[in-house]
Amino acid sequence: MTGSTLKCWIIFLSAALTFQTLAAQDSTELNSGWICHRKNETRENGEQISKPGNRLTGWLRATVPGTVLTTLLQNKLVPDPFFGMNNEKIPDIYTTGREYYTYWFVKDFDARYASGNDLVWLHFRGVNYGCDIYLNGHRLNEQTHYGMFLRQTYNITPFLSINGHNRLAVLVYPPDPIGNPNGGQGGDGTVARNVAHQYVAGWDWIQPIRDRNTGIWDKVTLERTKQVDLQNPHVITLVPGKRYPGQNQEPAVVRSSAELNNPSSGIVTGTLQMEMAGIIVQKEVSLQPHVVTEVSLPDLQLPRPKLWWPNGYGEQYLYD
Repeated sequence: MTGSTLKCWIIFLSAALTFQTLAAQDSTELNSGWICHRKNETRENGEQISKPGNRLTGWLRATVPGTVLTTLLQNKLVPDPFFGMNNEKIPDIYTTGREYYTYWFVKDFDARYASGNDLVWLHFRGVNYGCDIYLNGHRLNEQTHYGMFLRQTYNITPFLSINGHNRLAVLVYPPDPIGNPNGGQGGDGTVARNVAHQYVAGWDWIQPIRDRNTGIWDKVTLERTKQVDLQNPHVITLVPGKRYPGQNQEPAVVRSSAELNNPSSGIVTGTLQMEMAGIIVQKEVSLQPHVVTEVSLPDLQLPRPKLWWPNGYGEQYLYD
């Protein structure tokens, strides 16, 4: 691409949105210390399994984020499917039935009891395919959650243990329908009828994944906030016109919004603000009880923006 044909490029920007009544929102990933066990080999229910101090014997060390098959492989209970014809030796869920790959995942963790306006949230970025969630003997979701790519958030403040020792238990169900591999190319195609990967039943570039990627495949995090939870900040950068490297840049526009969750029983007021390059835009907000409100901030006019150029055309700037 020559300089005469270079079109405008989008600025790569990152911006922090804050709510002035809040302290920093601290987040911790629960990515180690998990154990798991097949459901049909477990006699206890979720309330019992999730009670701290309830001894669980014979459980496997689990990989989270990961899948049932990942855990079985790391515990050397199945052969490496990437070596030779080993994948043929792993039982396929179409033959075994869904119960074979339906597993409990359990994690003990320490989290101090929330006091005052503190809130503690539990976030799941992805579970395949369905799950029931328990914490300290309480079920968190009234109905089974379904959807590989649908995120989940729970306010666990009322269920935290006073002594700080907590146990999370997640019962994970495989996709339904599970699909017959049937030689690849998506198998019989039925696995695509839910919101999951069609290719897990096999394709021309991959063998069937025997558990259909069943498991807690994305991050699980704990987040501590004050009385308002700032969620899903969204930043859009508008760079109009043609832009060329090595020149003084005309202003750009940064458009931002965020979702504010007020789980309390009272109205909360405050100021939502974003700061970038020393420039602040803000908006006074009044949040109704038990409501998630999307708030859009005024446009931020950024003079002389530092653009992120393609390799060879200029530097790659970052904004805080």
